[in-house]
Amino acid sequence: MKRVFIAGDAYSTRFFDLPLESDDELSLLPSLEVASYHVARFALVMQDDGLVGIGICPGSFLLVSDFSLEPITGRPVLVRQEGQFLVRIAADVNPVECRLTTTRPEDPPLVLPSENIRIAGVVSGIIPPKAD
Repeated sequence: MKRVFIAGDAYSTRFFDLPLESDDELSLLPSLEVASYHVARFALVMQDDGLVGIGICPGSFLLVSDFSLEPITGRPVLVRQEGQFLVRIAADVNPVECRLTTTRPEDPPLVLPSENIRIAGVVSGIIPPKAD
């Protein structure tokens, strides 16, 4: 088994802060045990229902990797813009702009110039919340 540190809460409907400056800071946080083959660098706890349509419910742990061997289009990603983060589905990523969506029809797509954002991670695993 491998320990993955829980870096904080995640949202798909608003930007949030994360303490990702160094691995030393992450090592001070609570952690999860995951399979040793998992490539996740850290985990986040989903706090809203913007991605419930793909099985990510409030309370789900998102295992976030620094990279993906597969294309990210259609997958949930951790987006960084001006020091703030957001978890959304990468609907279209190209050199000009990025279109990021949720699974709720009431949430409009977020379209940002590619030069203003960075894909900081890819959700490579999901641990559902424990049933009561």
